[in-house]
Amino acid sequence: MRINLFTKWNLDALGIGASLVCAVHCVLLPLLITALPLLGLEVLENEKLEYGLLGVSFLVGYTALIRGYRRHHRHVRPLLLFTGGYVILLLGHFFPPEGWEPFVIAIGAGLIVWAHLQNLKECRHCKVCQDINNKN
Repeated sequence: MRINLFTKWNLDALGIGASLVCAVHCVLLPLLITALPLLGLEVLENEKLEYGLLGVSFLVGYTALIRGYRRHHRHVRPLLLFTGGYVILLLGHFFPPEGWEPFVIAIGAGLIVWAHLQNLKECRHCKVCQDINNKN
């Protein structure tokens, strides 16, 4: 019997987690930047880590939302929320207005989380999902 890993893992929960980790990293880093050398935690200001978090957040989020759209509900709202949130997150990361970086990033991450929650809601209320749950 072949087990599909995507059915075992909740990609929306993983996407929410990746987005939140990325947002917490980006929002708290400016606040902790002065204490990092004292604590010896230079890894948190590593650009490769930031790009990795942004990439993982996008890949997991996009995979979860496309999967929900194609296989279940066919509602575009979660994809639009995710796209808008990710664009705002990138703008906050690379082109933030003076002093507004944490707020812009938090708004982008909030939209990404909202997109995943919306996707979960749509998947739970779709006919395909209800049929699958009734069989199990």
